[in-house]
Amino acid sequence: MLIPYIITIFFLILRTSRSSNMIVVHQNISDGQTIVSGNAKFELGFFSPGISKSRYLGIWFKNTSPQTVTWVANRETPLLDTLSVVKLDNQGNLTLVNGNGKVVWSSNSSASGTTINLVAQLLDTGNLVIKNGTITDNDNIVWQSFDYPGDTFLLGMKLGKNFISGKETYLTSWRSADDPSPGEYTYRFLMVKGKYQQSYIRRSSAIATRIGPFNGITISGRPLITIDTTHPAYVSSMVVNQNEMHFTAISTNDTITGSARATLTPGGTYEVFKQSFRNREWILSITLPADYCDNYGVCGPYGSCDTANSPYCGCLKGFERKISEEKSSDNDTSICRRRIALDCGPGEGFQKFSSMKQPDTENAVFSGNISLQDCEDACKNNCSCTAYASPNITPRGVGCLLWFGDLIDVRVYAQNGQDFYVRLAASEFSGRPIILPN
Repeated sequence: MLIPYIITIFFLILRTSRSSNMIVVHQNISDGQTIVSGNAKFELGFFSPGISKSRYLGIWFKNTSPQTVTWVANRETPLLDTLSVVKLDNQGNLTLVNGNGKVVWSSNSSASGTTINLVAQLLDTGNLVIKNGTITDNDNIVWQSFDYPGDTFLLGMKLGKNFISGKETYLTSWRSADDPSPGEYTYRFLMVKGKYQQSYIRRSSAIATRIGPFNGITISGRPLITIDTTHPAYVSSMVVNQNEMHFTAISTNDTITGSARATLTPGGTYEVFKQSFRNREWILSITLPADYCDNYGVCGPYGSCDTANSPYCGCLKGFERKISEEKSSDNDTSICRRRIALDCGPGEGFQKFSSMKQPDTENAVFSGNISLQDCEDACKNNCSCTAYASPNITPRGVGCLLWFGDLIDVRVYAQNGQDFYVRLAASEFSGRPIILPN
């Protein structure tokens, strides 16, 4: 008669003292219970954001104040009580069930082939994975939360597009600090074959801020950050092949994994934080947009924005502002035009612009393994080419961007800018060298 009683006590203790990093098949997590990653940096459980009374299943940084949530399962379907449970079935599907027994969220995953000992495990990176508990190979992951990001980018996460499935991964802001449902803003990459990768903040479908293209080390558009290439804490990479394009960043030291994050706020700013090892407080290191000139295309085609000048907007050399009958403020989008039209004559050359944010690559074509000299020749031999540049700043970096059409969203950087070369009419040079420093 004691055996059923002992078994009951065992499971009660198991339910109330859970401290592992995983959920096993048919072993539920109730509101008030959590699982914690092996490095004790991340925690999964139920929470209420801000002043909201609604409950959500999510992942957050453990032992930080205020609570910093990195992922929410049911962000569009809040729970109205504390009676919900999350459970894993023997097919590899993780479900969130409310107090009425209704499934309000599911991973919609199913294990294939021979699987034993399925578990949902919270990894040290903050990634929740469903996998065979006896295998560590990533190829055996059935499902992972990193494939469904919310408003937060963590080290090890990928943002980009799978060309086989068509699935795109990007960040989506919360609606407010009290409501994690999808907001107005997204942070995503231009991931189109033949186009060069760059990142944007969009408000609905409109571009609010173009962060910049990938420069071989990281995403450009962060001029105040000087990258430590000798002993970097984090290494960024852009993977481009026939099957996918994605951006990722990993830690070079396991001790700092889980100590950095980037968040897209409800107001549309992209903020990068590092955690202090001394007191575990979050230190804001990057905010984008940083100033007026980070607003997308604010100075119009062939315009250049410089916060050191007044007005901020001007025209690139070789271009002049159109005369308009409508009066506007000094910092309204300027309308620039070529001072002298191109005729594809033999004397046309290229004006060099330095310490700049390179133009929007939407109007550009990228070719890899091409030197800067070959890039110039390719642009010179195509009368439709308006500018060229190498996006890669690494010591032996190669690659060629050729622009066809307007040059948009250009700005001056006080430091850590890049070069690009704009095609001008022969008479613009008048005895000067073909390529001139800015």
